[in-house]
Amino acid sequence: MSVVDRAAAEGVSFIVPVYNGERRLGEVLEAILAQYDGRPFEVIAVDDGSSDGSLALLRRHAADGRVRLLSGSGRGAAAAINVGVAAAAHPIVCQVDQDVVLQPGWMRRLAAALAEPGVGAVQGWYETPSAGSPWARAMGLDLELRYSSIAGDVLDHVCSGNSAYRAEALRAIGSFDESLGYGYDNDVSYRLGAAGWRLRFCREARSVHHWRSDLLGYLRQQYGVGYGRLDLVAKHPNRVGGDAVSGLRMILHAPLMLAVLAAGAAAGLTAISGGSWQPGLLFAGALLAALAGDRFLAALAAARRLGHGGALIFVPAHLLRDVAWALALAAWGWRRFTGGARHPATSMARSLCGRDTRLDDADLHVPPRRREDFVLLVPARDEAANLPGVLAELRERWPGVDVLVIDDASRDGTAQVLAALGVRCLRLREHLGVGGAVRAGLRWARRHGYATVVRVDGDGQHPATEIADLLAPILAGRADAVQGWRRKGAAGYSAGIAAGVARALVGRLTGGWSGRGVSDPTSGFWAFGPAAVRVLADHHPSGYPEPELLLFLRRNRLRVEFVPVAMRRRAAGRTSLTVVRAAWASWRLLLALIVVPLRAAVARPAR
Repeated sequence: MSVVDRAAAEGVSFIVPVYNGERRLGEVLEAILAQYDGRPFEVIAVDDGSSDGSLALLRRHAADGRVRLLSGSGRGAAAAINVGVAAAAHPIVCQVDQDVVLQPGWMRRLAAALAEPGVGAVQGWYETPSAGSPWARAMGLDLELRYSSIAGDVLDHVCSGNSAYRAEALRAIGSFDESLGYGYDNDVSYRLGAAGWRLRFCREARSVHHWRSDLLGYLRQQYGVGYGRLDLVAKHPNRVGGDAVSGLRMILHAPLMLAVLAAGAAAGLTAISGGSWQPGLLFAGALLAALAGDRFLAALAAARRLGHGGALIFVPAHLLRDVAWALALAAWGWRRFTGGARHPATSMARSLCGRDTRLDDADLHVPPRRREDFVLLVPARDEAANLPGVLAELRERWPGVDVLVIDDASRDGTAQVLAALGVRCLRLREHLGVGGAVRAGLRWARRHGYATVVRVDGDGQHPATEIADLLAPILAGRADAVQGWRRKGAAGYSAGIAAGVARALVGRLTGGWSGRGVSDPTSGFWAFGPAAVRVLADHHPSGYPEPELLLFLRRNRLRVEFVPVAMRRRAAGRTSLTVVRAAWASWRLLLALIVVPLRAAVARPAR
């Protein structure tokens, strides 16, 4: 098949990550649907927890079959795109942002460029809207100016939101890095290039990017861009000088503006103390004048190349941008100094959702399974020695039942063991704790239509033969969640002294609300029915969750039963339950048992 024939025949999956994008979303989707040219075609929208009208709009499009609606994990754009990539049915993946309106012929042109052998990604040209605020024009014209400086059609960075990828290329490199906020598209481009894929620029494929229009939104976005760039450089030190789209000239503005602010602050402090402040102020003024002069020259270049006299907005807008970048540099440096973890929200901040925006099975177009169909979730961290035996036992006792291992950023050979066993695995890039791992597994189960879930720890303590006893109350309709409690005096089980003290400490607190002795409050052997899965997929307690989970289920009026089960000694390794962790769990339980009800009582209106 010729390149032309291949370009015309290959199917296309559009992926649109959505988070509070109601304002432009309808226009964006209509422009995508207008790209249809007869080839296999689908549009996947991944809602990542919108609290505006985005979800209602997406549901309307999903109801008429034009859009396939999926639920994101709430971890940001990169994770939402990965959900779409995993679900994409076609070899070409077009990724379009919720504020980007495609122009006619966009898909056809990018598909033609992507049909060339060895090309893994192609991006189009962002046009600046004819109407918009000065801040939106500053962002749009600046990007168009940088595009105009690119010679030829070869790139080392494909900007997401206006791009097409080979699905096989993305999957081969592990798709997008979900720990990154701004900069995840740079990262995936660098990894595609390192893997031998070529990246292309298609000027003829045009789209209109509706940038943030208010000053505060502009500054927040620029702060995020600066912060994300630093996380990107930390991962790819050889890219400290930038790439074809964002070069060294632009990147130097951040440290130079930080020097301006530091010199100005030093001059002020010197003046207060009675010292000679003039040299510091002169240095700051000279650097500021140099930065302003550079932006004035850029404005002249934009006016000449793009024919847009409004580019003079570059000078004030980009100096403010430089201040945001300098603050981002200072905040990032402090985080690194204090050992803080990288997280997408530190650069691509999300507002808090104001209401429940969970998707149900009808939204996801996943046929709901029967109540008796269940999935086995196995959270695991550093369990390479135990998992082969655990999984072999589960397969032998429950053949044909789906098993999902959630690898909580293990540091040992867990990932290699799972790959060798060929088991379905969800690998977390950051250590979330057992609660976060279970929540991720519950979201996977919900997305795949499972209403019943059994959690089995990866340390080998939970016998597969006991699972039927946990499921019985749920299948009978008596309970929404069932916890397996260790039978007292059970043969073959012996806890260490520290673990025993820890269990007793947490058990005494937990037993206060249950009205009965809590012999094993730390047990991770659980079965969850439909009501519990729906709630816990979004709100499962994090960290060390079992005691808090009991309280959470009670406060949500879910029916909990406890079943005595046999348990074994951990096969290998050490338990994560220590006296220190138990003390921390006890403190959090005290807050939940005392402070939260007290706050609710104070907030309750008087009759």
